[in-house]
Amino acid sequence: MYSGFEQSFLSGEYTKNYVTCALGIHFVGFVMMCFGASNSLCSFLFGRIARYIGRAPLFLLAAVTNLACIIALLFWRPHPDQLAVFFVFPALWGMADAIWQTQTNALYGILFPRSKEAAFANYRMWESLGFVIAFAYSTFLCLEYKLYILMAVLVMTIITYPIVEYYEYKHPTQPVEEGAYVSHKETMQTKVDKIIAQTEM
Repeated sequence: MYSGFEQSFLSGEYTKNYVTCALGIHFVGFVMMCFGASNSLCSFLFGRIARYIGRAPLFLLAAVTNLACIIALLFWRPHPDQLAVFFVFPALWGMADAIWQTQTNALYGILFPRSKEAAFANYRMWESLGFVIAFAYSTFLCLEYKLYILMAVLVMTIITYPIVEYYEYKHPTQPVEEGAYVSHKETMQTKVDKIIAQTEM
């Protein structure tokens, strides 16, 4: 769910309350381009780095980066003369989001090897719920409260993630064997063929 909160904050609150107010709406596109470039580059890099250092250090890096950005945004008073700073935040946010997206998807694939479709659908549902909640209260709360809510959700994520890793360490999920997958596909194909044959009759 935090993934939805953090993405909605950058795209909705940061662009409106920081970029538009200080620089003008014409800078929003450039700021989001910086986020997208950082996100795509870091997704490529962290996908390969994870093979050597694992998920946990990357998740820690993302959490620390987001937490530092949130605290900085609480005290920062944007000014047009600080042009570079307006691009530092989306660049760091894009780096953190790259970790949340790539490593969370990888973790779901490991935890639910036999029901990946349902697992990823469930992940997207909770991510979308984060978007819905964040945008729902965006017009009713001031920026400071939104940052505190985002920080609270991040802290909950930091607390609950090690529990998942510990459980996976103690009770490792067995990967699906290739033969079993092929057998399952053949069984499903047989059922489909039977249904087609019955409808043709």
